[in-house]
Amino acid sequence: MKKTPFKAKLTRAKRIFRIIYLKVVRSFKNSKVKKPSKLSDAESTACEIFLTILHNKDSKLYYDIQTQECYISSGDKTLFVFLEANNVKIINSVFGYDVHVKGELESYLLEKFITEMGKRRNAFKNEVLSKINHSLDSTLTRIKDSDLKYKS
Repeated sequence: MKKTPFKAKLTRAKRIFRIIYLKVVRSFKNSKVKKPSKLSDAESTACEIFLTILHNKDSKLYYDIQTQECYISSGDKTLFVFLEANNVKIINSVFGYDVHVKGELESYLLEKFITEMGKRRNAFKNEVLSKINHSLDSTLTRIKDSDLKYKS
């Protein structure tokens, strides 16, 4: 088993703490984390790319439970965005960019990712449950129709 260096463990612990903090703040305040106001040009551009890809309905969202990192791929698989500890990595088919971000911006992007993932998860669950209800209704209709045939 590979040993994880202390720095990596500390970074992972910080990310876990941020996630827990965001959940607690959201439950008590019922408010969302605000976008930081003072961003560098690179941070602002990385934030816009992250949010644009995140809100695209065709994009795929992935979350690594072990490292607490967020991954997004565009619908056409030409752009990939990784939210890591204090870093946003943007990779297209030719170049890769690493943008160092402040903790406030990382928390904001993490909140947006978690919110979008929750919306998609709920939409998926509702779609599956609606299929079950439809199937149950059609099963009941078939049973009633077969009963009518036997009574006739």
